[in-house]
Amino acid sequence: MEYPKLRPIEAFSYNAPGKEGVCLRDSSNLTDMMVIVPYHVIEIIRLFDGQHSILDIQTAYARRHGEILLREKIEGIISRLDEAMLLENERFRLFLNNLKDSFRRSNLRKAAFAGKGYESNPAKLRRQFDAFFTSDGGPGQHTGRKSEKEPKNGIKGAVLPHIDFGRGGPCFAWGYREIEKYSGAKCFIVLGTSHGATDGLFTLTKKDFETPFGTLHTDKEIVTALERDIGEKLFRDEFAHKNEHSIEFQTTFLHYLYDGRNDISVVPILCSSFHEMLNNGTSPSSVPEVSDFVETLKDVTKNCGREVFLLASADLSHVGPRFGDPSPLTDQDLQEIAQEDINMINFIENIDAEGFFRNIQKDGDKRKICGLSPIYILLRTIDASGGKLLKYEQWPDSMGMVSFASICFY
Repeated sequence: MEYPKLRPIEAFSYNAPGKEGVCLRDSSNLTDMMVIVPYHVIEIIRLFDGQHSILDIQTAYARRHGEILLREKIEGIISRLDEAMLLENERFRLFLNNLKDSFRRSNLRKAAFAGKGYESNPAKLRRQFDAFFTSDGGPGQHTGRKSEKEPKNGIKGAVLPHIDFGRGGPCFAWGYREIEKYSGAKCFIVLGTSHGATDGLFTLTKKDFETPFGTLHTDKEIVTALERDIGEKLFRDEFAHKNEHSIEFQTTFLHYLYDGRNDISVVPILCSSFHEMLNNGTSPSSVPEVSDFVETLKDVTKNCGREVFLLASADLSHVGPRFGDPSPLTDQDLQEIAQEDINMINFIENIDAEGFFRNIQKDGDKRKICGLSPIYILLRTIDASGGKLLKYEQWPDSMGMVSFASICFY
């Protein structure tokens, strides 16, 4: 491979006894394989852009360090990355096509993060989720559900995190305890944050969702109604569902909450980035693809003859060097971000979609709000009187901070 080209990857520090360096892995989770390289190798890999030949890389290295970088060493790095499917080449394209074919043929969206992001054994997972309610920061013991339960206060929807359960589990529990207590819905429209690139702004699937508790069924009636009114373009990027965690984490927690019941269904909708609208100063309401989808979703849910629950799977701020910012965060930075987040959450509680969007747009989305699009769609669609913040959290480390919240609507 004379012109190596790196695929989109995640890179983070790796420190273990006797081995330090940078861990590289596929940012789209198409493969579990990872490559750990010494820190000094990163400057070589940065030139794997498809534009620099091996000779170009040798020349650049010699100019900077005044010594020869052997071709065999570069080829060794290429070989390791290629083996892990981290290079853009024919081998990866064949691998990807096989994945897409397999996904297309299956009626089941398999659990991509079971055994990695959460326990795969149902008994262990139940204990793991039970602990989120009673741990520090959790809402307290939950009592479990009866087979039928009438709503009390008419809870209509929620914004819940999609950060991994290890960091956000108790915050998830705040919202799900409220659903357990007050929701009578059996159909949950899950508006997920799409972390991968798609051609369209909204992507659906008719596939049922595998969880450790069994199969959680997709509501084919509502999905088909959306397809009828909007068209097959809603499924053009369906493969994006394969490894997207923002919907999987909610389907897994829902199936836990309802003890694997067969009468619970979901409508899985991935919402892609609204950053083009942020950058050009327009509102999503002026974009036909957005306004048409909102009106169709309203009509379909209103006329389906059943109570439905709207759930936006969304995190909030992503700030720090890991997310492209120049320096680590101070305690003062964290306090200021918290206040800015709370100001933004006020618009969410008031079900003010345009105010929410303008609040992010005014500073160019400097906090990099991960769940902007699903939250906006929920606010435009939900029929509720107002929202209430139940729990706000920040998870900082040396490389950055992610904030998230549980907000319910009544």
